[in-house]
Amino acid sequence: MNILITGASGFIGSAILDGLDANTYGLYAGLRSKKESPHQVIFCDFAKDFDSEIWKERLKDIDIVINAVGIIAQNSSQTFSALHTKTPIALFKACEEVGVKKVIQISALGTDANAITEYHKSKREADEYLRKLKLQYYILKPSIVYGEDGVSTELFKGLSALPITAIIDDGEQLLQPIYIDDLVKTINTCIEDIKTESIELDLVGPKTISYKELLRSFRSWLEKKPTFEIKIPEALSFMGAILNEPAISKDNLIMLKQGSIADVKPLKDFLKSPLKSMQETIFLKPSTPAQKLSANFYFMPILSQFVLGFIWIWTAIVSAFLYPHEDAIRLLNEVGISGVLEEPLLYIAAFLDLSIGILTIIGWRLKQLLYFQFLVIVVYTLVLSFFAPYHWLHPFGPLSKNFALLMMISMMLLMRVKK
Repeated sequence: MNILITGASGFIGSAILDGLDANTYGLYAGLRSKKESPHQVIFCDFAKDFDSEIWKERLKDIDIVINAVGIIAQNSSQTFSALHTKTPIALFKACEEVGVKKVIQISALGTDANAITEYHKSKREADEYLRKLKLQYYILKPSIVYGEDGVSTELFKGLSALPITAIIDDGEQLLQPIYIDDLVKTINTCIEDIKTESIELDLVGPKTISYKELLRSFRSWLEKKPTFEIKIPEALSFMGAILNEPAISKDNLIMLKQGSIADVKPLKDFLKSPLKSMQETIFLKPSTPAQKLSANFYFMPILSQFVLGFIWIWTAIVSAFLYPHEDAIRLLNEVGISGVLEEPLLYIAAFLDLSIGILTIIGWRLKQLLYFQFLVIVVYTLVLSFFAPYHWLHPFGPLSKNFALLMMISMMLLMRVKK
């Protein structure tokens, strides 16, 4: 039996792929770019594969399709409409036409008639289309899915490790997180299910917990003392964009406010086995030094981004307006710039610094920008070392501090790649 898992590089998709028996099934990873995989790969791009004809060729040897594609926030290249609605509909249509035996759709809790967010609405549209087709389907609607290396787990760790805990509204929003292994167990049960009727299930954990208590539990697990809790109104959802944290978008805060709970009994009856709580999984063992470190450094990349941007902006302001003009011109003269060029180059350099600072803060092509900054600082340092080496002996170390900036940029590049 051949199984295609779309979204196989994501947290849920990769867990499903790892949790299926490769000796029993022929596993195909649905990926949008080439990467090493122990499984066979079917290349697909949910951002643009809206035509069911494209999918027919890909599905000709597939018996079961598991759609695990999903995003929690939109960007310029990935939209809810494309990834949650248009391409899944094309995929499901092709599944019916080529005779795929089962479709397992990873939807979301809250995709009912009362859905108000674009995230939920886009998932619901694909679910509704799937219900109309003449094939066996399983629509699984998970609450927050967590695991040792899950995106939500990392976020909760980072939020709980802050010196002050940010609570959305009163923090009493109810959640029912489900462990990733229990989700994978559900997938395996769907695959092995010999019944022919279609099934819809809410995937929730065995225990309900408030958002506030969840953060407190993570803080205790990280062996941090209780701290002051500050209430953040929902109106501050724009902070998610500033912090480069999609999980704090307007839609996600609305979904948090609505809560994410359901009756766990249908899922337990389907699995015929108990589900695990956070106390039996994440919190079962003490946090490791690596886990504590990752929690403490979770927001460090964005903090470094703001600090680095401020340094460039302040440098531009000082060089153009605050530093004595004659001394600034003399510095240019020392490196061989004089005459009609000195005045324009002074302000061009200040404008360049200002532009770099602003673009760094807003995160425009940040990876390439960081490499450019690294190069600019190296060039600045080499030019001054050659033409004005006395700066190395300055008591405030204007050149030696460039090494700290270079190290900071290098760490930002590493942390950004990791995140």
